[in-house]
Amino acid sequence: MYLLIINLKFTIMKKILLLVVILPVILLSCSRDDKKSIEGVWKMVSAQWIDTDSTVYLVPRDIPGSQIKIWLNGYVTLAGTFKVGTTNTPSYCAAKYNLDGNKYEEIIIYHDYTVPEGSTVKMILEIHNDTLIHKWPTDDNWNLNEKAYMYEKYVRLK
Repeated sequence: MYLLIINLKFTIMKKILLLVVILPVILLSCSRDDKKSIEGVWKMVSAQWIDTDSTVYLVPRDIPGSQIKIWLNGYVTLAGTFKVGTTNTPSYCAAKYNLDGNKYEEIIIYHDYTVPEGSTVKMILEIHNDTLIHKWPTDDNWNLNEKAYMYEKYVRLK
């Protein structure tokens, strides 16, 4: 009888231990915080801009400033400011977006003076946990222009 009670307690303890181990795994796997999702608020932490004459500009070393980019329900907006020479230059955009794998398009609704409204900007986009990288411009076959391009790195804000 005593062995039966000990065996029963051991069986119950194994089941409790299994629940303690399995339950957090199940809860974490059902979490809605999808690290691969583009939706959310992202802050630019660095950028590299290559000009047609092979001049490299680095943000924030050569061009102080930053911007915030927000993706939500098929739309993206960004706002920021950069110091070019002695002038603070605004950076802003509102666009619809499409994302298919790493192929990303922004259909411009509003933009600062650099990109015409109504145009489509194609980018290569990567998300690695809380880091987002996009490179552009690309051609219609999603090939990056190797002579003049932008490489921007963002981190997800909580």
